[in-house]
Amino acid sequence: MSPTTGRALALLVTVMTAACGGSAPPPPDASPTPATSDGGLRPLTSREGAATSTAPGAAGSEDAASLPPGHPPIEAMPGSPGAVVASGASVAGTITVSDELQARLAPSDVLYVMAKKDGATLAVRRVESPSFPLPFQVSEGHAMVAGTTIEGPVDIVARLSKTGDAIPSPGDLEGTSTGVAVPAQGVAVTIDHVRQ
Repeated sequence: MSPTTGRALALLVTVMTAACGGSAPPPPDASPTPATSDGGLRPLTSREGAATSTAPGAAGSEDAASLPPGHPPIEAMPGSPGAVVASGASVAGTITVSDELQARLAPSDVLYVMAKKDGATLAVRRVESPSFPLPFQVSEGHAMVAGTTIEGPVDIVARLSKTGDAIPSPGDLEGTSTGVAVPAQGVAVTIDHVRQ
């Protein structure tokens, strides 16, 4: 090695050391690399610390992952395919419509089933295009505010909204069963009047 080459090499080492702040580079990460797919990309469930279960209803499944944190489980109405028992204290029964109001039913009606106490709505369910008689269940899993407990007596209100809105409007059809204990089964609610 010529003196010129030696000086150039020494200068290069000095510059590189100064650029790195004089410290040695960090050691390479020795943790194992997760398996990759054929395209060289890791599937989402392979991320470090992510759930890998794909069992239906499991915390890492597509169904559970599609809901925002704290969202109550999505359930079918009791008696329908895939129906599950709602969580927490509940009230269950059947909703019917009086003969006088049968002619006012429309396919676009939206049913709201609510558990109310002292005028405040504790829990609510929404059912599009209901058919009657309709089995229902309202539980703490349908609470308006997460963590709300349902303690009796409560009023169970069934309202057929003609606009689809949760806010009551004139022309909506309603029925109420008052003083219902919690928990309760076999509660009968008859939609029997038109909201003015």
